[in-house]
Amino acid sequence: MLVCELIVLLQVVVTGQNVIHLAQGRLRGVAKDGYVSYTGIPYASITGTLGRFKRAGIAPLWPDIRNSRSSTCSLVSDAEPCLQLDVHVPSAGGGNWPVLVWVTGGSGPYSPGRMVHEGIIVVIVHHRLGPSGFLCLRDENIPGNAGVKDAVLALRWVRDNIVAFKGNAAKVVVAGQSFGAAMVEAILLSNMARGLYHGAILQSGSALCPWSFNYDAEKRAMALDNVSETKNELVKSLLDTETEDLVARGNKLNVPYFPFGMCVEKASKKEERLMFEAPRDILARKKNDTVPMIIGYNNNEAYVFVSMLREANVLRRISKSVTFLLPDDLKFLNERERKQTGRLIKDMYFKNNLTMAAVLAYHSHIHRSVRHHAATASVFYYQFSYSGDFGVQAEPGVPKRGAAHSDELAYLFFDGNLEREEGTVQRRVIKLWTNFVKHLNPSAQSDVKWEPTQPDTYRLLDIGTELSMIDYPHSKTSYLWDEIYEKYYYTRNRISN
Repeated sequence: MLVCELIVLLQVVVTGQNVIHLAQGRLRGVAKDGYVSYTGIPYASITGTLGRFKRAGIAPLWPDIRNSRSSTCSLVSDAEPCLQLDVHVPSAGGGNWPVLVWVTGGSGPYSPGRMVHEGIIVVIVHHRLGPSGFLCLRDENIPGNAGVKDAVLALRWVRDNIVAFKGNAAKVVVAGQSFGAAMVEAILLSNMARGLYHGAILQSGSALCPWSFNYDAEKRAMALDNVSETKNELVKSLLDTETEDLVARGNKLNVPYFPFGMCVEKASKKEERLMFEAPRDILARKKNDTVPMIIGYNNNEAYVFVSMLREANVLRRISKSVTFLLPDDLKFLNERERKQTGRLIKDMYFKNNLTMAAVLAYHSHIHRSVRHHAATASVFYYQFSYSGDFGVQAEPGVPKRGAAHSDELAYLFFDGNLEREEGTVQRRVIKLWTNFVKHLNPSAQSDVKWEPTQPDTYRLLDIGTELSMIDYPHSKTSYLWDEIYEKYYYTRNRISN
């Protein structure tokens, strides 16, 4: 009997230690190996149908202890499961932990235990996706950018609540990968989030990528409903349409990349405005926030498209004409402009080199973003080039040389201890990223020399089997794409506000 009473007492003590008191109510965390996870915490709420596509409201309250739960946010989800975040806290004594706020770009999974072991808090932010998060009619009821505004509200929640988890609200780094990175850059370009973060990490994504930002967002929204005759009828129709139906309609749109992305909003007295101008214009005028940053890419990002390219017989088609490879977001006035640009691309990539590797070496918008930010802030530029057993698997017949899109996440968000060479890469990446969260300098208290890139040289850290500073290896192709996009994309997509 005494043993049973001691066990019950021990359970009560442990349970009590994992309960956090917030203004919203009490939370119970789940003890893990060296850290405690508090998952499924609501940081905002939606009121009624009219709030469906707008900035969310205040975080909800609850009367009893709220147990941790898994997020079930998806493209077709209602808002409630998406407006949640997870807080992972070191079990070790102490406190005043620096905070990494990770804005999700996909469904995950995100297992941050190895980073938490380094003495930081990791907050995983879920947000509205697809049409729920990025339908944009530039109207008071469907203003646009709801998903990014969710992330801003999550940052405000961190500012107000992270002290309850022994976190330091004055040491917050916001980060993301792919579309999550584009969202983080949009946050840097907005006045909504000023003062909520002190550094940023952009991995394989930028708000300058055409797949993240829609100049024609209003036209896309209108194309989802061909029946409504007036703007008011269209708004009512979209508000009343199920999310699953909106996703299906969006997938049928004849548009490049994703059907829904970020947009420039119209001024409104009823809604906070995230984005006043297009990202390129904000950066060109140096209106962005200037905080230390890590920005980078994987050296074989496009490898994830190998299967699709093979099915399209891309090499055979290139031998006849390269114009079909030109991005759909470029706006050519006539066939002569298209063919002229196609010849430039062919000479750059495929002259005496008609291979799948040349196709996969296609352009990236991330370097353009680096150039803008490096002019006003410390930017630690990187290229992740390690190819191991984790991440995207090699396709038969097409050697995987380097790291594909998202490969680095397998080393950041894997709770186990990898071995041999992969273990070395894992430890290095974890250390560099957590050093940046703690000190805004990945080289701090380390023998690694990672220098901020300079506007005249653009040197970066190559993260492979070894760590080495190198010159940016794609200067020639980046210059060509800069000219092409300036002429056929940015200049022809001006937005008048």
